[in-house]
Amino acid sequence: MKGKKILKVALNVIVWIIIVLAATVTLITLTTREKGVSNIMGYVPLNIQTGSMEPTIKTGDLIVTKKYDGNTKIKEGEVISFFARENDTTIIKTHRVKTVLDVNGMTSYVTRGDNNTADDEQQVAPGDIISTWGGTRIPVLGDVLSFLKTKTGFFVCIILPLAAFFIYQLYKFIMVLLDYKKVKWFVDIKEREIFLFLLFYISFYTYIW
Repeated sequence: MKGKKILKVALNVIVWIIIVLAATVTLITLTTREKGVSNIMGYVPLNIQTGSMEPTIKTGDLIVTKKYDGNTKIKEGEVISFFARENDTTIIKTHRVKTVLDVNGMTSYVTRGDNNTADDEQQVAPGDIISTWGGTRIPVLGDVLSFLKTKTGFFVCIILPLAAFFIYQLYKFIMVLLDYKKVKWFVDIKEREIFLFLLFYISFYTYIW
């Protein structure tokens, strides 16, 4: 009995981890996107993939930034996320503003990573700024979400476990029918399982979308 209880607790923990991960990835994927960047009620989650801001922000961190409204004056020392061109590719950088330039009424920003020894080559125009960072970061979660957002990671860590869970539920339902038990199978389904059922279809739609 004790072993079964421990196993049940362990399974519940695993299920809830899957729920949280699937819900997070689904939310980020299905939220309003501008230029490929998620916008969740004015907040922009970003994965940090380089060490240019260490030790302030580490590689693999997930930072929560506030969407830039285009009008607020940004001060020296603030950390901003912005679009930049590198090797003919548009990338997202998160660096600190070192200098605010104002030439003939046109504002631009000189930026540098805390871990870099030189300023960025390109000045940042207000139109290229995505968001500002207020200090919220979650270690390692950025790497986890980056993997989950790949087709392999999402399939292995989200779709496959959820599919296995529902196959198990289908098996239990069939066993009830074969035993001729006059039990309404849906009575035994907990709210958690209904939520997982809906989440599975949303997640699968996200995966193929």
